[in-house]
Amino acid sequence: MLNVALIAIVLAIATTAYLLFFRGESEAAGTTRPTVAVARGDVTAGVSSSGTLQSSQSASPQFATSGTVTAVLVKVGQVVAKGAAIARIDPAAAQREVRIAEQNQIAASNSVTAAQETLDDAEDAKDEADAAAAEPTPTPTPGQQAQTQTQSQGQSPEVVVTNAKASLARAKADKEQADQSLEAAESDVANTTLTAPIAGTITAINGSVGSVAGGSSGSTGSTGSTGQGATAGGSTSSSTSTATGTGFADISDLKTLQVVAAFPEADAVKVKAKQAATVTLNAEPGNTLTATLTSVSPTPTTTNGVVSYSATFTLAKVPATARIGQTANVTVQTAKATNALYVPSTAIVTSGTTYTVTMANGGGSREIQIGVRGDSFTEVKSGLDEGDQIELIQGAIGTAGGTGQGQGRTGTGQLPAQPGGGQFPGAGTGAGANRGR
Repeated sequence: MLNVALIAIVLAIATTAYLLFFRGESEAAGTTRPTVAVARGDVTAGVSSSGTLQSSQSASPQFATSGTVTAVLVKVGQVVAKGAAIARIDPAAAQREVRIAEQNQIAASNSVTAAQETLDDAEDAKDEADAAAAEPTPTPTPGQQAQTQTQSQGQSPEVVVTNAKASLARAKADKEQADQSLEAAESDVANTTLTAPIAGTITAINGSVGSVAGGSSGSTGSTGSTGQGATAGGSTSSSTSTATGTGFADISDLKTLQVVAAFPEADAVKVKAKQAATVTLNAEPGNTLTATLTSVSPTPTTTNGVVSYSATFTLAKVPATARIGQTANVTVQTAKATNALYVPSTAIVTSGTTYTVTMANGGGSREIQIGVRGDSFTEVKSGLDEGDQIELIQGAIGTAGGTGQGQGRTGTGQLPAQPGGGQFPGAGTGAGANRGR
């Protein structure tokens, strides 16, 4: 009897465990296809990329006059006004050239005066000769004597005047050249003091006292040893930069930072100037900044066979902690549907150009027409009504009423607005791959 009782107890336990196990499995299976209601709100679509914070205006001024640096007047981090002195080189050589040019200018001016006097005398002699030829007199005048002397030398008055005019023209040309040389020499003296071409912050100093700097024809390039500070993006510039390259110092306007990001060609065709964008910095991921797409480069950049186009975004407000060179993630809003019916993108099955959803409670599949395709939600233009229950055919298992996310191929989408700020009803917990995208 004892054995029979033990066997009965074991069978009862086994039966109970069996029923509990399969009942739990059946209930779990029922949660693998959570249902959601078709809702109404705003759906946005966008494309995303990453880039860096850059100054909208930067410059790298260089000495136009070559010489040895005698003074550095600024330091890294210092804010300077346009035209402020940055550094100086030894002006002795340039000043010596000014003195030489001044003497040459005086000599050229004297030559012009002498040539003009010679021409005046020649023209007077010619006039007197012409008058004497018209009315001959027995007593030779000084002009006739000059004419006689000229004729004896084989030159007519006309030739003498012509030669005198040519001499005056050459003297005036020499004077003009001397004036230009003096002007250039004076400019070289002025250029022994390097000034800021823009207002901004000194981000790097690439020379030091005692180094040789300058000698370039413009405001870019640098010679001499590396001084204090490290370049912090000063060589990067946009279409509004005063200069590019590495000069004696790098200056950037840190008050008007912008984001420059590259978009692959498939996304680049969707973006255009004046579109709204959001920006987050890796250094402050919780702070979302607003921006406007300023311009898209018309020429592509190819890296490892991938074609991309550079886009520039202007920030509405620059955080106090922002720094040049920081990594920025930007999302451009390319389309928006307002007050539209929408469903989670994970509820849609795509077959070519046909889109279907599965109705809840065995209602079968239904073809729909879609509009704006966001990353988490898709606009439904026809085929469903607000409140219809549909199944989520993809995503993690979860219970109704949880929070879910859909992942699209064009970046992070925005959740549609819900009345009262609630989440989309009936989505499963976790992230699901969006096959319908």
